[in-house]
Amino acid sequence: MKIFNRSLTILFSLLRIGLGISWFHEGLFKLQAKFDISGLVPSVINNIDSPMWYKTFMEHIVGSNVAVFNVLIPWGELLVGLGLITGILTLPALIAGIFMGINYWLADMIYIYPVQLAVGFVLVLMHKQASYFGISNGLHLLRVRRNKPKIGSANI
Repeated sequence: MKIFNRSLTILFSLLRIGLGISWFHEGLFKLQAKFDISGLVPSVINNIDSPMWYKTFMEHIVGSNVAVFNVLIPWGELLVGLGLITGILTLPALIAGIFMGINYWLADMIYIYPVQLAVGFVLVLMHKQASYFGISNGLHLLRVRRNKPKIGSANI
């Protein structure tokens, strides 16, 4: 049973790292390409597949704050990627990635995002296994080991 559990931690940690590389790549590409969402806003507004409430959000919130979203989107993808690759704040990074994936889906941007979304959901469900081989868990284990009383030492 221990071998099975170890195999799951390795599998889900590798999935986490792969998803992180994917998000990091997307963010890096957008940064290098000087991402500009202003061309996407009218496309989403005129899209028949996006829900009306999302079109309203794109028109009034995103459309009037293009400069903010031009920075927020690529850096968000980059930071989600870094968090997942390194295992730092894995659960918040997964939740942010799922949030971005849902937004891309609502904008009818079907590329790699549905795959990222599905993998993100699986990793949230298997969060403990996916986080095992990561910096945050390593620091936690180090802290626990450091605070563990030594055998034979007197606690006063």
